[in-house]
Amino acid sequence: MTKLYSSTSERQQQQSSKVKQQQTNNKSSNSNSKTNTNKKKKKPYKKKRKQYARKAPLSPSEKAVRYKRQTRRQAYERMRSKSLESTNAPPSIWSFDSLFRAPVFDEKSVREDLYGDKERESKLRENKKRRQQQMEMEKRRERKQLDGRNATDAAEEDMELTRQTIMKHDKETSASDNNAEVANATQSLTEQQTEPPPVDKTLTRMVEDRINGLTRTPQGSVQYTTSLLSSNSAVQFREGVRLGKPLTINLDRLCHFAKKDLSHGRLEEAQEYYLEAAKMDPSDGRPYLGLSRIAQRRGDMEYARGLLKEGISKSSGGYVTVKGPGSGESKKKKKNASNNESSGFSGDDNGRNKNKQNNEEDENRSKTLGTIPDLGPNPFLLQALGTLEQKMGNLSTAEEFYLQAIRSRPSHAAAWVSLAQLRTRELRQNASAGRSCYQSAERELQRIGAKPNAFVYTAWASMEYKKGVPEGNNDDGNVSLRKARKLYQKALEADPNCSVAYLQLGCMESECENFDDAQDCFEKVLKFDQRNSRVLQAYAIMESRRLPKEDVDSRRVLDLFERALKANPRDAGVYQAYALYVVELGDIDSARDLLRKGTEVNKRHAPAWQAWGVLETRHSTAKRARDVFQQGIWACAQPGGGQSGGRRCARLWQAWGMLEAQEGDHDAARRCFSRALDADQRNVAAVTAWTLMEAELGHFADARSIFERSLRLFRSTSVDKTAIWRAYEIMEERAGNTREAQQVFQRSMRESMTFVVEDEVLTPESPKSAEEDDLFSAAPRTKSPKKSEVEVSRWDNGSDNLDGEVWINNGSIEGKVPASMMKKLKNRR
Repeated sequence: MTKLYSSTSERQQQQSSKVKQQQTNNKSSNSNSKTNTNKKKKKPYKKKRKQYARKAPLSPSEKAVRYKRQTRRQAYERMRSKSLESTNAPPSIWSFDSLFRAPVFDEKSVREDLYGDKERESKLRENKKRRQQQMEMEKRRERKQLDGRNATDAAEEDMELTRQTIMKHDKETSASDNNAEVANATQSLTEQQTEPPPVDKTLTRMVEDRINGLTRTPQGSVQYTTSLLSSNSAVQFREGVRLGKPLTINLDRLCHFAKKDLSHGRLEEAQEYYLEAAKMDPSDGRPYLGLSRIAQRRGDMEYARGLLKEGISKSSGGYVTVKGPGSGESKKKKKNASNNESSGFSGDDNGRNKNKQNNEEDENRSKTLGTIPDLGPNPFLLQALGTLEQKMGNLSTAEEFYLQAIRSRPSHAAAWVSLAQLRTRELRQNASAGRSCYQSAERELQRIGAKPNAFVYTAWASMEYKKGVPEGNNDDGNVSLRKARKLYQKALEADPNCSVAYLQLGCMESECENFDDAQDCFEKVLKFDQRNSRVLQAYAIMESRRLPKEDVDSRRVLDLFERALKANPRDAGVYQAYALYVVELGDIDSARDLLRKGTEVNKRHAPAWQAWGVLETRHSTAKRARDVFQQGIWACAQPGGGQSGGRRCARLWQAWGMLEAQEGDHDAARRCFSRALDADQRNVAAVTAWTLMEAELGHFADARSIFERSLRLFRSTSVDKTAIWRAYEIMEERAGNTREAQQVFQRSMRESMTFVVEDEVLTPESPKSAEEDDLFSAAPRTKSPKKSEVEVSRWDNGSDNLDGEVWINNGSIEGKVPASMMKKLKNRR
């Protein structure tokens, strides 16, 4: 029994071991199948892109820029290390004179000032002489062709010319020697004329074959032809190089690849594509525009300017196609006719024939009537050069280039828009200056039969909302808001997928606290443009402004900001707005990290540096804030900005001055405010902050001088000047100078009423001379005030007797005061 038991136990053990093996095999097979499925699901491995080695050498301007950066960085590091060793703090504001030194007079500028006009005049005279000589030569050739003279006549004319030159030369020497030389020269010329020159027949035949594009066999028969004279041949070559302009598809292909590499940050590859396109067709302006953008990315503004000027000199102007008046109506009628036919409501055959005839007539009307060539150089390059000059701070030259682009092609919408934005934003002119530009752009597009431009209407609407003057007593809002809404509707009718129009309309509605309308605008954009970081940023800001604030969904706002960063991780504006909202939630450290990332992504984004410095002033020490402002000014300084670093640094200097005023160092604050006004003379924030500090210290004379100096720089009808007038009046009221405050108010009202600007829309039927005078001159048109009395404002001085109304009668301000009060005033005098 024991043996049987042992055998059965052994059998059971064997069976159990087999079952375990089967289970392990099944597991292994399942695991292998899973791994196989996982391998199938895995995406193929992508090789990393190798770093591109630059083939093109550095330009001299790029070398100079790199050398300047290295020397400035070394000087800054030395100064920083010395200050840290001595004071254990970064360098103060007073050491910035070593970085932004006094201007050095260059030899080129001195020579240009002294002898530039004379050199230009001499060059113009030489060019005139050359042109006259060329005209004389052409006239002679035409006379020869008309008269049909022989070669002997031409030889005789040449002999006469040589005789004249010889006679002029003889006058300088003695008469006897000259007569002998003249005789010898005339004899040699007559002998050359009588004796025919030797002719090499083989050489002349070879030259003729090369000109006519013939290739011969050794026996002398023609093998094949590639004629350079016949225009019927599609492709022409000479010594392996193609002649004439290349195919447009080849240029489009190179420019497309270059633009793609430039958008991905591969500057070297894009530069090679653009250089190849420029060699292929030097008259095309796209390669020069792309190369200038690459130079701007590298910070070499001078080289970018040179490239654009080279492109303007080499590229030829284009043309504009003019269409008939019924281009848009014919398309609508076609759609309506097709819809009627598909729905079965077209009627009888007679109705169909009538529709066909009408469509044919509309097509004939909408056909191209012709082309209008450009009157000057390439308008696209001129407009790009104007924007570059505007970035560098040369506003007058930028305006000149914009006007040149408009004269070259009056229907160039981008030049009109950039000119309007320059005059309204940078030069701080009133709304009529920009409105005239937008109206003329609309009129020129209608004149050539082109489609309405959505970009023009969006820029026009934003200008009307920001710069428009309120009119009338309306509860819902002013007239400028209505105009802006109408213009946004026109832009969306011209382009239903215009994301910029939806974005600006949503921002306007959110500022007017119409949050539902703004949300509809943002949602419509995100349906067809889901990766637009600016739309997501504006959407998040709108959600954070909802009232009451208890109903704000902070989680949704943060999600929108995260989506914006995923869409464009290199947008510093998103980091700035995100950090400001995080500060409202109370997380200072994460806000500081976001602002640091924003400055790393875009070192020249001045608002991000300003927000970071203000954050440090409020929630940290003044030393850290000063260090942030120094780094921001160093990063945002423009090459032609002078000692203050340019217009970008104005807001940083103003914030730094506020910091020093809070710390009690008023001398440093004055220096910062003066630097801010040196960078931007029309900076309203710097003017108001400086005057407020001086008024608090009791220096009212200095504050008044600052106000008076800044008021001369602004136009009388600008919004910024009215803000300065209001700050001036408030300062006098707080100081208790009621009479001075009333005088300031009266001065502001006199200016505003003597320079009332017409807001009437210019019609296309108006004469061109008045329009051109309004567009190409900076002075606005004025109209005389009405004779009827118009109420302007009303104030209360705390007593019933002094309550008065300010009225205007024929341009003069009168105060209607009760008779009893007038008698009291007379008795006091």
